[in-house]
Amino acid sequence: MEIGLNPELSEWVASHLTKVRVWPKGCYGVYKKIRVSLRMLTRSDLWDNFLMTCVIGNTVLMAMERYGQPKSEKDTSEMIASVFTWVFIVEMFIKLNAIGPKKYVKDKMNWLDGFVVSLSIFEMLMEKIAAGEGGNLSAFKTIRVFRTFRVLRVVRLLRALHSMQVII
Repeated sequence: MEIGLNPELSEWVASHLTKVRVWPKGCYGVYKKIRVSLRMLTRSDLWDNFLMTCVIGNTVLMAMERYGQPKSEKDTSEMIASVFTWVFIVEMFIKLNAIGPKKYVKDKMNWLDGFVVSLSIFEMLMEKIAAGEGGNLSAFKTIRVFRTFRVLRVVRLLRALHSMQVII
């Protein structure tokens, strides 16, 4: 006995079944939904363009720093640099949750991002500690040297340029 299937119906069912996703129940299902949403966010062009803009803005901000800078300009610059640092911390957190630690570590560019973000966090913590102890600890003034590592974020821009990846 042969079962006759309508080929058009089969095609329709197959195309719509691929769009249906079965989620686990409970907290794990909510976590999976959030993780898939974060993964879709990190793969979007809008996300990449936003982060590239932040990298370029951070680089320009660092290039504008100079000796003898007025205090108000220096304070504004440091506040904007803190915003950029927090953007990169949030980006790292989102990416870690979206793709998971194993896949995050497999990409060498994530090593660079993680290193720069970790140094930025370390610098922020040391500045808070130094400020809490009167701000006169000369050893913590060397922490400002870590700011030079932020320039490595420019390498992120090379990620988008496939021809530059081949050269590197």
